[in-house]
Amino acid sequence: MPKVMIATDLDGTLLMTGSKSVHPEVKEAISEALDLGIPVVFATGRSPIDIVAIAEMVNHHWYAVCNDGGTLVDLESKIVEKTHPIQALTLHQTVSIIRNQYPDAKFMIDRVAEGPINTKEHGLIFEKGFEAPWAWALSGASEVAEIESVLDEDNIVKLCVFIDQAESIENFVKFKELVMPFVHPIRVHSEKFFVDMARTGVNKSSGVGELAARHGVSPENVFAVGDLHNDYELLDWAGFSFAVQNAHPNLHDIVDMIVPTNDEGGVASVIRAAIEHARGGM
Repeated sequence: MPKVMIATDLDGTLLMTGSKSVHPEVKEAISEALDLGIPVVFATGRSPIDIVAIAEMVNHHWYAVCNDGGTLVDLESKIVEKTHPIQALTLHQTVSIIRNQYPDAKFMIDRVAEGPINTKEHGLIFEKGFEAPWAWALSGASEVAEIESVLDEDNIVKLCVFIDQAESIENFVKFKELVMPFVHPIRVHSEKFFVDMARTGVNKSSGVGELAARHGVSPENVFAVGDLHNDYELLDWAGFSFAVQNAHPNLHDIVDMIVPTNDEGGVASVIRAAIEHARGGM
């Protein structure tokens, strides 16, 4: 019987639209997989502080890859086991280059330290004028006049930029060419132009891959599901790749199978397929 692992994105994939709720079929499927010893990994752009309540809701106490690969979290002990911070020099260089090209750009950083998850202090710091792509994104965050004043802080695992222009693949490609020597840019799906940036080589697939190697699961036995551009590397790497029906059309083109929407419990189909594979049925 092959060792199998399941990796699922949260927003727009596991979570139902506009809430932190999970479809009952998905919750049931997660419990079944965990009872059978099949690990389920949350792979998300969210910070560790945001996922504790979600994990409790579905009684999930295994691992999460947070900050798009920037942090590795043990949900059983609620400890951040590992972080991949961006070096201060790299942050200063990246911000300077972006400001030269986009003078009106506004920035945000996310700080996550190794050790127990700090549920009282949010790691987000945003620059005055930064507009978040989602209403909840700046909840609990701190504001500064200029982001350069905090770039020497420890444990910065993500840099985000807001540029007041329309989001498009053309704009992203131009931006990507600008920053690729320094950081790994992640396209954010929004009406306006946002880009998340992680340390070079860090993404969801690197985090899930580390867990898979640690637990003796080969990439071809990883079942991954997502909905947006920050899932691309993970879906490309996993042996079995799925996109929910509501995913960005670009992801539909690269996956093995499309499952029902997040609101219809599509992730349950992925989990059941993984269980069948573990039992030798695929």
